[in-house]
Amino acid sequence: MLWIDVTDLVEFTESGSTVTGVQRVEEQLVPLLVGENSRAVILDRTSGEFVEINYPQLTTEAQAGTEPINFSEHPNSVLLSLGATWINDQLMAAVRAAVSQGVHFVDYFYDLTPVLDAGHAEHLRPLFTRYLALLSDCADRVPAISQSSRNDLESYLHTNEMRIPPGVATTLPSGLDPHEHTSTQEGSQQEHGSNEYALMVGTIESRKNHLLAFNAWQELIKSHGAENIPTLICVGKIGWNSEEFQERLQATNNLDGKIVLRGEGVTDSELAQLYRDAAFTIYPSNYEGWGLPVSESLMFGTPVVAANNSSLPEAGGDLACYFPTGDLTEFINVLQSEMLDKQKLAHHRERIAQSTLARVTWAEIAELISQEVQSAREQEQPQQVSPTLLDWQTYSLAAPHTVFTDRLIVGNQRPPQPWGFPIYTGQQVTINFTREAAGELTVHLGTLCEAGIVTLQVDDTQYTFSRGEFVSITIGAGTAGESVRLTVSAADVGPSDQGFIGLTSITVEGESAMASEQYENFAVTKLEAENQALRADAQQLRNELDAARAELDRKSQSLLSRASRKLNRPSE
Repeated sequence: MLWIDVTDLVEFTESGSTVTGVQRVEEQLVPLLVGENSRAVILDRTSGEFVEINYPQLTTEAQAGTEPINFSEHPNSVLLSLGATWINDQLMAAVRAAVSQGVHFVDYFYDLTPVLDAGHAEHLRPLFTRYLALLSDCADRVPAISQSSRNDLESYLHTNEMRIPPGVATTLPSGLDPHEHTSTQEGSQQEHGSNEYALMVGTIESRKNHLLAFNAWQELIKSHGAENIPTLICVGKIGWNSEEFQERLQATNNLDGKIVLRGEGVTDSELAQLYRDAAFTIYPSNYEGWGLPVSESLMFGTPVVAANNSSLPEAGGDLACYFPTGDLTEFINVLQSEMLDKQKLAHHRERIAQSTLARVTWAEIAELISQEVQSAREQEQPQQVSPTLLDWQTYSLAAPHTVFTDRLIVGNQRPPQPWGFPIYTGQQVTINFTREAAGELTVHLGTLCEAGIVTLQVDDTQYTFSRGEFVSITIGAGTAGESVRLTVSAADVGPSDQGFIGLTSITVEGESAMASEQYENFAVTKLEAENQALRADAQQLRNELDAARAELDRKSQSLLSRASRKLNRPSE
């Protein structure tokens, strides 16, 4: 069976967000891959597990009441991700859990943008770092959308001494098919006039380099006059780190109307018309995994000027015009010599029209992905990586969560919390680590729960404790480098209204350090945690007592008031 994860596609659809290039790729490929022996799945965020979804009804209502998928019941099956696996830690945890059940994992890789200095949102960097570790640890195959992206992935993993999963480079077709969107006399022609504007498509963010385009248009207007420079239409929603570009627009009244922003409400048909009627398009981006606007522009027969970096030469081939990335002078020179010269522009249109270069289709990309899926089935799953825990070092499980916690705790997780990991009734996770040294071993788990007695089951043994106590689990003797795996579940969460037991830290006790300073430090930490829990319990009891007294006073006053009214009631 092939399981195709469409979590981010569903969530974009439900939120009404404008889809990005990633979701546009998914929209094209999923229908070609879902079939008799393949199913679409989505992450159920309540349980942290994958459930089947009725394709093409891409809403969470389509999976209501669906049982979680037990991948261990489907031998040699494959979980395929075509979207943004890195969007949150719960989704990545679900993939690790699926792999631990024996499923093969194939991920379609887009680019390395979030870990590069390319103007991306900083908050995505730690999530994306964990995603790259997920690929190294768990992926059987990682096809990439371009050879450039595939090279970047291999370079990153090699530099960080991580396993490099195999995979092919597929390239990408145009996201829009000119045959599906025929030319009309409405839209761009009616609003701007045919061939009187240039076009830039992409999210308004610093990586796309809209600021360079602004500066180029400003200089061109100074040199040639506004009437001789086409209006620049920028299509894309507002993204991160674009404040300077927006401020420059506001300060100049959008260069006196020579730059137009269309951030919302552009349909595929309207975008196709914009491509078709543009004099030319520009794409000065600093870095791309592919660069769909470049290949899309060429598909509509429209010349394009692009920065010469990453995958953009793959997307544009010898039909696009290039300039050195970030070089304003050379960007202006190419625009002047190749696009503003009417004869040169007509020559570029003719070259594009006469090109015999075979255009790749989505069906061909789907076939390449299917071959990667089959290759994954035929190869041995990667050996899972577990962290080495040093004797008497206490490891916090609190946020920010890292590759360490991803590898340490594997299972269908509810969202990790700032203080650690909640384990709900009926939920099961495994703690995986490697012994640092030979000898006897004990594991101490820091816990969090409501006041009262709770029970945590580790393998076949149940441990009963109260708030703030450490659960001490005797592992026994073993050798250095040996893997340890503990199955953990909440057997009884006691009186908790929240319904879970929390794990806040983990400490490994090696026999060689019993009388060491580390042992003394841990003993102090343990006592402090227990004292803090006792103070919390005492405060809770005081609060409950105060509440009981207040309720008693309220009832007493009510009784006195009723008695007073009876005593003062006039006799009849």
